[in-house]
Amino acid sequence: MVSVTITPERREALEKFLDLLVRMNELGLLDTLKDLMDPELIGRLSELVLTPGTMKLLDRADDLLELAGSVDVEDLKRGLPLVKAALEALAREPKPVGLRDLLGALRDPDVQRGLGLAVEVLRAIGKATRTK
Repeated sequence: MVSVTITPERREALEKFLDLLVRMNELGLLDTLKDLMDPELIGRLSELVLTPGTMKLLDRADDLLELAGSVDVEDLKRGLPLVKAALEALAREPKPVGLRDLLGALRDPDVQRGLGLAVEVLRAIGKATRTK
């Protein structure tokens, strides 16, 4: 049998832990935890979570974390309004545009800015895909 010395620090920690357990029991959390430990429930949750897709995702977790770490949050914040605007535009029914309409749209400052942004994005994609 292992002998454990009950120091004042350990006594205080045990008292706090027991207080925590009592509070969790009063809130019904211990019953919930007990129910969650049901082998049948764990089996069903495993079937839902451990799909080939999630296993593939978990297999690439290191790559995904590295990619997430390389993202500049400020750049992402600045780009979100662009994504939102694009999604809103995609939700609208587009009207047919002919050559005359396209030339007329090029006089619109918003279209000019959007086209300039599209050119910059295409340039960056081209550079990123260039073989070295």
